[in-house]
Amino acid sequence: MKFFVFKVSDEFLGIESQFIHRIIDDSKATPVCLTPDCYEGLLYYRGELFDVINLAPFFGHPKKEDVENTRIIILKWANKKMAIIPDDIIGMIWMKDDSEDRTVFHYEGHVARLLNPDDIWKKLTGLFYGPNKI
Repeated sequence: MKFFVFKVSDEFLGIESQFIHRIIDDSKATPVCLTPDCYEGLLYYRGELFDVINLAPFFGHPKKEDVENTRIIILKWANKKMAIIPDDIIGMIWMKDDSEDRTVFHYEGHVARLLNPDDIWKKLTGLFYGPNKI
């Protein structure tokens, strides 16, 4: 299987490549008021609107200060779409699908957690409205 690997703080995370639509840079999300801290806003990209989630505060870590080199990962799956912001992008890796545990995998001596976009979406919809002001 192919996984797209990235970092949030010191944690390695991965998403199956079938969910990755595009990686973009030099794009800014339009802020939306009264949203959770991890919700960066909406991104209009090539005729489509995407919810943009910063994964650092989503997983309880502080936001990365260097926003100049921010890359956004656009995900599409099952008639849903979302954009996520990791701290750093590692790249694609190929692994044999021989593991029964499909939630973690090993990458260059690190344990990486496999994310499912539906799980991110479910957790996001369960968050309370946050500190972003009108």
